[in-house]
Amino acid sequence: MTRQTWTAVVSALVLIILAGVIAFTPIPYVAWDPGVTNDVLGQFDGADEITVHGAETAETSGSLLLTSVSVTSSSATLTLPSALLSYARQVRDVVPRDWAYPVGRSGADLSGDAAMRLNEAQESATVAALNAAGIAVQENPVVDSVSTGGPSYELLQTGDIIETVNDTAVRTADEVNTVIRSLAVGATADFGIVRGGSTMTVSVITQASSTDRSVPRVGVTMRPGYRYEPQVEFNVPDVADESSGLVLSLAIYDKLRSEDLMSSRVVAGTGTIEANGTVGAVSGIAERMSGAERDGAEVFLVPAANCSEATEVTTGMEIVRVSRLSDAVSSLDALSQGRAEAVPRC
Repeated sequence: MTRQTWTAVVSALVLIILAGVIAFTPIPYVAWDPGVTNDVLGQFDGADEITVHGAETAETSGSLLLTSVSVTSSSATLTLPSALLSYARQVRDVVPRDWAYPVGRSGADLSGDAAMRLNEAQESATVAALNAAGIAVQENPVVDSVSTGGPSYELLQTGDIIETVNDTAVRTADEVNTVIRSLAVGATADFGIVRGGSTMTVSVITQASSTDRSVPRVGVTMRPGYRYEPQVEFNVPDVADESSGLVLSLAIYDKLRSEDLMSSRVVAGTGTIEANGTVGAVSGIAERMSGAERDGAEVFLVPAANCSEATEVTTGMEIVRVSRLSDAVSSLDALSQGRAEAVPRC
């Protein structure tokens, strides 16, 4: 065998070895695929996914699908060839692994965070739907955290709904802080609260702020909270998260109004929602749209902020641009009435 032949053979072997290393070496990325969909107007484990108690409800028709993204599991790996193949496909994205699984966060941590965000999304979805249906909702600040060792420690609790401070009605955290700041350091703040459905008064002696000794503090943080008569029971599967807010709100609203909203269609969508009805952007639009079309959706509701991504996806579904819950309602009504030209598009 000549020297040139040996060189060629060795070079080929090196290339084969390098190709093998590249093919099987994991890279710090994960793949997104179209995930499962779920009909929130249907049942899960033998019970309705959404039940409204304490208000008159109506029968619904059709299906309302929440959508999801399937992510490479935390225990699996992605190789360069599979990442390149994923990147080349329209309905499969590749993102940095740390984006999906932050360093230093355990699976239990991530699950806890997801559960908290889903609870917040469900409350926002409920409030937005009740407002849209004309049902009274009262806003009150809720205790979000209590400083350990602070003036409110073991007095106020996370989840307490604050109605009054020193007999002054309060509706926001700012109003609570205004009353507290009007007091002297060492004065008593009487909180009229609702805890577990019971009304009570909790007295807290203010302490000086660590940054300004003349400013009183009670050592709590607050978030917006809401009180309303109808209660909404959620029985949704684990695929639901904060991106399901719009769909959850639509489902509640559909049950509360007398006219059928779906009109026997299969409607899918995505988007976060705020209590005031504002719809926010989500990630994985292409994957969500693909999963929805795969499962028979005829209409897809897209947050306005995601429109540029949605227009890059080839689909046979009706794509509807949504900025607020009211946009989704009016657009679905327009489609039911044959007024497709009145529907905002991406």
